[in-house]
Amino acid sequence: MAWYRAGTVTVANGSSTVTGAGTDFVANAQIGHAFLGPDGKVYEIAQVEAAGQIVLSAPYLGGSGGGQGYAIMPTSSFARDLALGAAQLLNTFANVRDTVGQGLFPDGTQAAPGIRFGGDQDTGMRRTGSNAAALVAGGVDRIVFGGGPTLAMGGLCIGSGVAGGSVPPGTFSYEHPYTRHYIGDGTGYAFVFSKRAGGETRDLMSITDTGSITCRANTRHIFGTDVPQGQGLLNVEAGTGMICAVFAAVSAYAPNGANAALYLGRDSATGRSLNATGTVNASGADYAEYMVKAAGCGTIAKGDVCGVDRDGHLTKTWADAISFVIKSTDPGLVLGDTWGQSVGPRPEGAGDEPTAPIAPPAEPASDDEAAVEAWRAIVVAYPVQLAAYQSAHAAWTDAKAAYDVALPEWEAGLEAERQKVDRIAFSGQVPVNVTGDFAVGDYLIAAANGAGIKAVAVPADTITFDQYRRRLGKVWAVRDDRAWVDVQHG
Repeated sequence: MAWYRAGTVTVANGSSTVTGAGTDFVANAQIGHAFLGPDGKVYEIAQVEAAGQIVLSAPYLGGSGGGQGYAIMPTSSFARDLALGAAQLLNTFANVRDTVGQGLFPDGTQAAPGIRFGGDQDTGMRRTGSNAAALVAGGVDRIVFGGGPTLAMGGLCIGSGVAGGSVPPGTFSYEHPYTRHYIGDGTGYAFVFSKRAGGETRDLMSITDTGSITCRANTRHIFGTDVPQGQGLLNVEAGTGMICAVFAAVSAYAPNGANAALYLGRDSATGRSLNATGTVNASGADYAEYMVKAAGCGTIAKGDVCGVDRDGHLTKTWADAISFVIKSTDPGLVLGDTWGQSVGPRPEGAGDEPTAPIAPPAEPASDDEAAVEAWRAIVVAYPVQLAAYQSAHAAWTDAKAAYDVALPEWEAGLEAERQKVDRIAFSGQVPVNVTGDFAVGDYLIAAANGAGIKAVAVPADTITFDQYRRRLGKVWAVRDDRAWVDVQHG
């Protein structure tokens, strides 16, 4: 390797510092190289401090002077060559070091994303603006996120075992062999949740783009939240925010189990089931109460007159009666509805039959690595799903069999208790089954009918006080050839 002689040096007797002029010691000298001074002696270089200054390992012995000739003799080229190579490498890759090497990438374009693939130059990721980016495929922004709502151009479909087909733009779809979820399916619905079974898809819940909700199920829906008694569970409001109804938590629930449109519990502190701001309207014509029948009373027809014995029980025997009442035909309000409590609540159904899992295909749909991995995951999961289904189906079968036995037994018990009571009118309008002639304005009174009881009419101008005490009401209308009275118990 050639000696280095560029420029001149200034040396001083007794000093180890050598100052250069027109020199580049950094690039051409190293620690351990030999410095041939103006005095003809050789000195070892101890430090390379700058392009124009080196430090010798021993003081200079010659005379002081400037503009002197010199030479630097390399003693080994490997270390120097290595240092030069490293310097060149750093210089060449400085831009990479300061950008990509620190995770800093250029913005890129749709045609050449800032992060892209060697074999697919128009697919990758690019920066679209401040705090915004896009996933690019084929030179087109497919998913844009940040700086606003995430946009999936052409729709987004996530799931396993998804059937072929397209998802309308502007929608989100999650599909599975057993369920399907759409958010904005392009048909006027904002959300659709469906269940798949037996090759059919059944919508369980849907929300239209105007906010209407539809839910369908074979078992009852359950809405709830953990709040104390008296606190609201569910508010029903008009579009203006006006409260239309509030369902509140209660701690007592034991309504009659007979079929009805609405069952309500009650607040155990106040005893209330219903607070109404306005009137309570019903289609019935009278107010009635359930009364217990005496032993052997039998069936009482609607509109028939019956008696009340000394125990307060209903009787059809004249001799046992001390008061007389009318059986209600069409009550609007009935109290004393506690006769069914001894049979307990109605049995719960078994619910929907569990759906069997779909067996995975014999082989993946394609040789694509992702498709193969998805297929393997389904194959591994299927035995677990099948075992869970078999267990659930066995439990469902047992529950359904028990329900099929329990329900008829419960219904029979409820009907047996129902036959022990009857609805008696206490106020309002009721039709009465009358024996003999009657006219508007007549009083209906109870009379003996052999050992039984019947209703007969007595004109108002001939009724006696003894008859008046057995009055049932005054006829004020005749409808369908029957006498209608306002209830008056004698």
